[in-house]
Amino acid sequence: MTLTSEHSRGVEYLLAVRLELADHLTVQPIDGWRFFVKRGIRNCIVDLELGKCECGVYAIEKIPCSHAIAAGNHVGLHISTLVSSFYSKDTLFAGYSQNIYPLAGEVKASKCLPPNVKRPPGRQKKSRWQSWLELSMMKGHKSRKQHRVYRCSNCKETGHTTPHCEN
Repeated sequence: MTLTSEHSRGVEYLLAVRLELADHLTVQPIDGWRFFVKRGIRNCIVDLELGKCECGVYAIEKIPCSHAIAAGNHVGLHISTLVSSFYSKDTLFAGYSQNIYPLAGEVKASKCLPPNVKRPPGRQKKSRWQSWLELSMMKGHKSRKQHRVYRCSNCKETGHTTPHCEN
């Protein structure tokens, strides 16, 4: 099945990845719009009418998860009908179709300086949650290096080095 280009490239890529995962799922219909989708230990009930799946991805992102795609394929629905209209190119273009003007009476002329913040020494830690799109794009790449387990050369125990050895 080929995907249309009515959504952004990121959404199309995410749908393509989830479509490949959906090919390995088995679908059993419950009623008209509800399906029981199973694969290994993770089983989900998908409701295509309400746009919900037990995994929670479909309800939050409004982009169908692999379970919802498998259920949609079982019925014969095209994937693009399951994606929310918020992700369509038409909606994106409509958001920027008209000019946006600032409110003239509420704008004050003042100097805007950045806040005085002193960063701590050392390398910054990565402390943000990655989206499903970023995680799926990183699937083919190597994972980060694991930290080395330190061992004391005196007592051969892990968790400390020679300068901090108590023996």
